[in-house]
Amino acid sequence: MIYYFSGNGNSRWVAEQIAAATNDAVENISDYINNKKELRCPSPEDKRVGIVFPIHSWYAPQPVIDFVDKLQLNADTYRYMVCTCGDDAGKAAFRFRRHFKFDAAWSVRMPNTYIPMFDLDSDTVARIKVQEAREKIKEIAEDVNACKKKVRDVFEGAFPYTKTYVVNYLFYKFTVTSKGFTVNDSCISCGNCRDACPVNNIHLVDGRPTWADNCIHCMACIHTCPQRSIDFKTATKKRGRYLLKRYIQR
Repeated sequence: MIYYFSGNGNSRWVAEQIAAATNDAVENISDYINNKKELRCPSPEDKRVGIVFPIHSWYAPQPVIDFVDKLQLNADTYRYMVCTCGDDAGKAAFRFRRHFKFDAAWSVRMPNTYIPMFDLDSDTVARIKVQEAREKIKEIAEDVNACKKKVRDVFEGAFPYTKTYVVNYLFYKFTVTSKGFTVNDSCISCGNCRDACPVNNIHLVDGRPTWADNCIHCMACIHTCPQRSIDFKTATKKRGRYLLKRYIQR
């Protein structure tokens, strides 16, 4: 069993690629948010369980933490985590182990998506990252099939403690908010933003999206809007929009 959480598709794609190579089932953690779906814990026959999630400011998104805190596993279940990140993961794995005592952990570099602070990677860089990710996923799948333990292949980068324990705290305290999203008159009420939100934070009111107070700043709403109608303050107006399918189609 592989449980994944994903806003813009990177972690979903990684989870699905691992599942294809290991013949494991996949479950979307977002389906369990707001009780949309009853939590299905692995059965005794499930000998391994993986958690795949994106790095948000050098740590796991809160919905992932909430989910694994509720997950009940047998003591002998092989457990692993895979995090996707634009560049580095900081001490995310070290901190995450307080909630999910994994046997192995990996990070996979994928294209950057957090456009309030940075523009997207160039097409060349994004394609290189995806190609390197394909090779990394093959290695991960081999280790998972072998239930290999004591694997710590997570790229922490520079100043990992500061990023995960200080910057992450400040990011959520001062940056993560639903206030600041705007919708211009090009909105066609398609509902893509609502459907893409992994935490069910967006609703259409008179055909236009409105944000509740549970935003995690994944920016899926902005990236999936076909009209470029949505922005976060002025920071995203001149920046690109990310669609994973541009880079995984061969």
